[in-house]
Amino acid sequence: MVGIGMPYVDMTVLENPQRLAAARRARRLLPGLVVPLDAIARLAARATNSPMAIVAVMDVHEEHFVGSFGLPAVLSTGAPMPVAYSVCKYIVSADHPVTSDDMSTDPDLRGHALAVEFGARAFAGVPLRDTADHTVGSLLVVDVVPRAWTDADLELLVEISTLLAGLPDAEEHPGSDPGVLAGLDAAAVLDGVQEAFVAVDAIGAVRGWNPAAQALFGWSGAEVQGRQLDELLLTEAVGQRFRDGLPGLISSTGPQNGWIGQVPIRHRDGHELPVRAVVSTIRGRSGPFVCVFLADLSGQSDAERDAGHQRGFLAALLDSLDAPVAAMDVDGRLQVANRAMRRMHGLPDEATIADLLRAAPAHLRRADGSALPTRQTPLVRALGGEVVADQEILVAVPGRPVRTELANAQPIVAPDGALAGAVVTCVDITGQRRVERFRECQLAVATAVARSGSVDDSAADVTREVAEALRWPHVELWLLDDLTDTMRPAGHHSMLGDDFAGFLARPIQKGLGVSGAAWAAAEPLWVSDVADSAYVCNHATDPWVRMCVRAGLHSMVAAPIPSGGQVRGLLVCFAAGAEHDQTSLTALLTAIGDQLGQFIAQKRSAQLVQEVARGKDDFLSLVGHEIRTPLTVISSYVDMLLAETEADHAAPGDAHAAYEAIARGTTALRGIVDDLLDLTALESGHLQVSLRPADLAYLARRSLQRIRDSADANGVTVTADLPEVLVTTGDPQRLRQVLDNLLSNAVKYSPDGGHIMLALADDEQGVTITVSDTGIGIPPEDRPQLFQRFYRASNARHTAIPGTGLGLCIVRAIVEAHHGTITLDDTPRAGTTITVRLPPRGEG
Repeated sequence: MVGIGMPYVDMTVLENPQRLAAARRARRLLPGLVVPLDAIARLAARATNSPMAIVAVMDVHEEHFVGSFGLPAVLSTGAPMPVAYSVCKYIVSADHPVTSDDMSTDPDLRGHALAVEFGARAFAGVPLRDTADHTVGSLLVVDVVPRAWTDADLELLVEISTLLAGLPDAEEHPGSDPGVLAGLDAAAVLDGVQEAFVAVDAIGAVRGWNPAAQALFGWSGAEVQGRQLDELLLTEAVGQRFRDGLPGLISSTGPQNGWIGQVPIRHRDGHELPVRAVVSTIRGRSGPFVCVFLADLSGQSDAERDAGHQRGFLAALLDSLDAPVAAMDVDGRLQVANRAMRRMHGLPDEATIADLLRAAPAHLRRADGSALPTRQTPLVRALGGEVVADQEILVAVPGRPVRTELANAQPIVAPDGALAGAVVTCVDITGQRRVERFRECQLAVATAVARSGSVDDSAADVTREVAEALRWPHVELWLLDDLTDTMRPAGHHSMLGDDFAGFLARPIQKGLGVSGAAWAAAEPLWVSDVADSAYVCNHATDPWVRMCVRAGLHSMVAAPIPSGGQVRGLLVCFAAGAEHDQTSLTALLTAIGDQLGQFIAQKRSAQLVQEVARGKDDFLSLVGHEIRTPLTVISSYVDMLLAETEADHAAPGDAHAAYEAIARGTTALRGIVDDLLDLTALESGHLQVSLRPADLAYLARRSLQRIRDSADANGVTVTADLPEVLVTTGDPQRLRQVLDNLLSNAVKYSPDGGHIMLALADDEQGVTITVSDTGIGIPPEDRPQLFQRFYRASNARHTAIPGTGLGLCIVRAIVEAHHGTITLDDTPRAGTTITVRLPPRGEG
């Protein structure tokens, strides 16, 4: 309960004989006043924006509604109301204004008959007094929703109640007979009204005014009688409004409602005064006339001026915010919407609340693009008591890009805890969501191409992902035809419908049109309006341009797909409206174009790898079948010739030497062929290793014996750290091949003497073979390629040491076939150390 006075009943006041006599006298006199009481009630309701108003006279056990507006039919019959329905009793008991902002929250009022049976929630009332200052009743306004009554509301009620003041007391009118009313002078009644009052006829001519009006305007009654009110008193703008409103105010059907508001008037001396005007039509004895009640606001209280200043400051503050803000009252009426909110819905700054209410519902969408029902909007949800945090909505204003807003809304709670309304604020996250969509689009494009294996096969998926990320209706993918050097359509995604199936039929020629210009420049190209593009020769006759216009397409962008230093395709996109964020969109399309170009390059690279692999296989097949057979024949004949020369001692010695050279060359060449075939079989898995127990120490000693002669020839010392027996699981023949190759390499690349060390070790981690030498070593830049096929270190090539580059490659293949590893260890001294690690015994 918030009010000037608290609700209580004082029976001593109600039963006071003098007050009762005055009330009964007033009940007889009030209906006879020149100002109809129903019109007074209607005036009070309109002035305070209330649905109901009552002029009441209070007895002891009953209340009389002598004037009313907006009451339910059962309360406006004219019959006395039981005291249970009375609110007037509180005002008479208090003898000053009484208000209730919400009867349902007051323990003394929540059970009141007006609240329970007729839904009353708030009221405000002021006393009615006669000339002897007896409180006879009240002027009361009632609302069906909670509301906070203001000082201005009570001031209006007090001003309107003065129209009913000055009722004669018993001494002035002995007997209080109703006939006395017939002699009551209406002019005298008006003269007693404290508020300035002017009466005009149907054409706006002044027919009467009271002394308060004379004092307010500085004119005498004789000077203005019969003259136009708007001509004498009001400024030109207000006067025009008054003249325009007169025909609607004057009606033979009865009193009409007027307008209420603050207007400036012109004093006789020329200066303007702020006044509050209440205009209404009243039925007099001679017909209807217009009453204009004017209250001087120049003496307005500091509190009222401060309130007005604060309201203006608050409005300016809200309009200065970049974030859209809107608020509605407890009845669901939109009361506040700042400039940013209007702009969010594509409205001008001067648009009204009504304009916003008409436009906004059609613009709001859910995050998935479907229509957002009004009951699910953040503001309405908050009005229902819900706190709405980060609800994502789309704002789709026709002809503008769709914006994504993050809305936060909450109820507005009055100091007494009652719901007073709701407020919503929005944050534009369009850029953030667009970046997220673009990132997802790039990932989806990469996934689609990787899944299909080619850009061509994934064109439909690629264009769909781009269209959904951009939220544009039509996207095309064109790829270069290498044979004809022309662009061909690879795929598209369109929402244009079947009527535009021929949209892709247009050719793209390099340097011509938007797409052709982007192709020639190898850069993205934007066109804000296809129908007015400089790249189109004849807009009026071009069938493709006409199709764009018919489909509602405006903006267009063509982004090249670069690969290998040339444009390998085009991504062409169309928008239904003008697009302002060209920078981020260009970045997206450029990134996707680069993605597709990389896939095209990878595809071409993969094709080249396949061709090289196929060439390698063809070469090895040639070596295995076309070269090996002739070598066998040559080797056989050379052996035969050597045998003959050895038997024929008469044969010249140089012939025998020549045959030996041929035999050595043939053996070396056959070794290379065997190594190639061996390596190919190992790498392809066609040659399986035969795993069984093998004594690695025994195999190592055999290898050491084999290289002894060549080591001695090079002056190389060979030492070994070998256990007596080291049994592991492996292929003995292949493990021997590993040892032979590593030791022969160590001897070969120590041409000027040195030292070679072979060590075998066995522990829980497995078997280790280490071969170290102090030879020429491996340059750092050659180490990563050392185990590749045919690769030889640069220092080995420069020293003319013979070799094929297959030995270490074969060793690597054999070790990996045993599920082991081979590494080249870094060493600070000259030479090379190679370590082979094989799985523990029983594994592999």
